[in-house]
Amino acid sequence: MQKPQHYTQWGLPPDAKKRIGKGGINEIKYFPDGTRLAVASTIGIWIYDVQTCKPLELITGHTRPINSLVFSPDGRTFATASDDKTARLWDANTGQHKISFIGHTEAINSVTFSPDGERFATASDDKTIRLWNLLTGEQIAKLEGHTEIVLSAEFSPDGTVLASSEAFGGKGGIWVWDAHTYEFLKLFEEDTDWVEYIVYSPDSSMLISRETRGEVNFWDANTGKKLKTCEVESWMGDFSPISFAPDGHSFATGIKNGDVCLWDIGTGRLLKNFEHEEDVDSSPSSVAFSPDGETIACASEDGTIRFWKVNTGKVSKTITNHTPHHSATQKTEGTQAPSQRTYSVAYSSDGNTLASGYGTEIHFRNPETGEIKTTITGTRENVCSVIYSSDGKILASAEGTTKARLWDTQNGRFLGSFVGHKESISAVAFSPDGRMLATGSDDNTIRLWDVRIGEVYLIGELLFTLTEHTDSVCTVAFSPDGDNLATGSCDKTVRLWDVRTGNHLKTFTAHIGSVYAVAYSPDGSIFASGSEDGTLCLWNSQTGELLETLKGQTKNIFSVAFSPNGSLIACGYNGAIYFWNVQTGKLLDTYKGHTDVVDSLAYSPDGETLASGSKDGTILLWDITTVTNR
Repeated sequence: MQKPQHYTQWGLPPDAKKRIGKGGINEIKYFPDGTRLAVASTIGIWIYDVQTCKPLELITGHTRPINSLVFSPDGRTFATASDDKTARLWDANTGQHKISFIGHTEAINSVTFSPDGERFATASDDKTIRLWNLLTGEQIAKLEGHTEIVLSAEFSPDGTVLASSEAFGGKGGIWVWDAHTYEFLKLFEEDTDWVEYIVYSPDSSMLISRETRGEVNFWDANTGKKLKTCEVESWMGDFSPISFAPDGHSFATGIKNGDVCLWDIGTGRLLKNFEHEEDVDSSPSSVAFSPDGETIACASEDGTIRFWKVNTGKVSKTITNHTPHHSATQKTEGTQAPSQRTYSVAYSSDGNTLASGYGTEIHFRNPETGEIKTTITGTRENVCSVIYSSDGKILASAEGTTKARLWDTQNGRFLGSFVGHKESISAVAFSPDGRMLATGSDDNTIRLWDVRIGEVYLIGELLFTLTEHTDSVCTVAFSPDGDNLATGSCDKTVRLWDVRTGNHLKTFTAHIGSVYAVAYSPDGSIFASGSEDGTLCLWNSQTGELLETLKGQTKNIFSVAFSPNGSLIACGYNGAIYFWNVQTGKLLDTYKGHTDVVDSLAYSPDGETLASGSKDGTILLWDITTVTNR
């Protein structure tokens, strides 16, 4: 199973040269023999050797993030559930795809095998639970009745019933169904927003639930009576889902700061708290007991998987380089799971460095090897926008706060902050001469700041506050001559400004959705705007005339970039990149490979490579020479 090439080359889509990052972690499971660990991630299933912590395989096939992974009772296969509305069955020894299960109309949140291994059940955002024949892929039954998205479903160990839970706005309890007739039997009601996760005790006598307010509760599986609640302290924070010890007498949960707790299944009493020696600011996402019961693996939101020895309570080894995510957002209908995105990518002017916002860090990488040169860790929130000055010496960043920051690109040193916005800054842009910084904010304004080039203290005065937008400003871009600024907003407009006076020049109203991206052509004659309505508009920057409206096969354009020679424009959609000929408006090609929103695009200065940063937590480097030669 070991791959000969570096893992950045595994599972690459056509035309991609390299993948940077492993994606975010959603669930981990040990293989039945205990030698490997399966990681359900935003881009595929990673397989690790648990002794060396080296990746062995990346299994791809799902087109959206994977939410759930479970092994069959005989250990020969495992099933996955994804936001792509499908579940898949895989050979556990070879990693080969066996069969897909298609029928849900929305994302699938969990998958579970029946104890006899002949069926499995899936729980979905479409408010249904579906049962499937493992041999044919056919749907056996569809359980309806939930009024909100179904978060989890679980067979009892004896296979007689199926329990399920739903999200906020539902009945706030546990639903129980007959696993053979598929009739609804009863509801275990609970005074809570929603039950996020349920699991049966190994002897089938109890159901254990994790709820949104942080409680872990035990229920009599027959009567629905609440038996007890775990002794939870406020410092423990959010719990991960439960993993039972092989002997069935205890279970583990991950808690705040990446620590692990071991609980007695009979009493709900805390047996051990495994604490980090260092301070780790991270919540858990998944835990897994090794089959021999000697180790607990814990995946955390900082992008690591730590292996804890049960007898000592110490971390023995660590898997790294998965994408960190720091959002505590709960999944509700119409929303996505916590953010794990690589928000922004930018090439230096010489093409030798690729900067990216990566969770709460900024990475400076060698684009040829993908290796990190420098890391900036001084940010507190997810870095949503980065941009180089024209000379490549300064990087500006926005990080979901009211401040924009400047950094020395050679050593990562913090140079100062621009302070004044009342809401979070979502976009930053340098003027071509590097003497001005534009910031766009959720306070509906754009601010233009003086940058003191060549001085010890670079942070200058506020020059102008631009106030015509009526909703959040999503994107800002200077014209190549530095005279004008184009801005896009959630108010569905594009606006043009004179940066010397701060005067509002024009408003462009062709879009019927939020405008997430604007960009100028290299010669400044055209600027483009991309919207959530799925349209790319090309405008004459002098007259304001709408030259062309281009539309792909999907909605939501999140990023736009002109090629260095101006002949090509790329648009980032939800998982795809479209390439258009600027002069003819012809769609030249579509690159697919990301499993989530493409937030950011950046051409290398030589025009041969396109870097794309995505919500799936990775950067893909694409060979675009075949596109540009058309």
